[in-house]
Amino acid sequence: MKNLNNIIKKIDKHIDKKDKIREQALKSSRDIIIGCRKAIQCIHRDSVKEAQNYIKEASAKLVDLYNFTKEHPDIFHAGFVENAAQECVEAHCLLNIKIGKELPDPDDIKTTYSSYLLGLCDVVGELRRGALDFILEGETSKANEYLTYMDKIYDAVMSLDYPSGLIPIKRKQDILRSLIDKTRGELAIASFEQRIDDRTHDISRLLDKINEEKKVKNRKKETMDIDIDKVW
Repeated sequence: MKNLNNIIKKIDKHIDKKDKIREQALKSSRDIIIGCRKAIQCIHRDSVKEAQNYIKEASAKLVDLYNFTKEHPDIFHAGFVENAAQECVEAHCLLNIKIGKELPDPDDIKTTYSSYLLGLCDVVGELRRGALDFILEGETSKANEYLTYMDKIYDAVMSLDYPSGLIPIKRKQDILRSLIDKTRGELAIASFEQRIDDRTHDISRLLDKINEEKKVKNRKKETMDIDIDKVW
């Protein structure tokens, strides 16, 4: 067993290197997620240029993250790398929807297909947030547009049926249906309230017009009822 110490040293060196890569990967993943969340906040505030800068920086970090973890499958598939990629996809897709562009291709933004699919599912939650903001602002037509985007993503995602061991999408599919149903219900209530408000406004204007016409008629009647003898 003379070689035992050398074997242990070699294993220790390998694991130490892996541990450093893991720590680096964790930090990089956190930075990507934070940057993408800041980008999403900027998108909701209509700060498109600022959002683009955050996304560009996060995308570059994601490429680096893939590169230094690709030779370590256990780290690459640990979960945090995938989470960072999903956040990046979510930010990319939301930005393109916001500025009226087509959705980015996963090959163009250099993410795995599974990350892209799961990140696309998460976009629905941000679209719901945007739709609710439009409802509060009274822009129901814009909220309806976002609801349409949500439906399209849901329909596309529901066309896929794979076991959770291959890609954990079933839970997200269920969540999407719930988010869409809630948003549709809230939009229906907002549209109904808007119609009531519009009709109330119309009735109020009609009543004002009728009252004004009555005042004019009364003034004319008073003029016609003047006692000529008293005037003279």
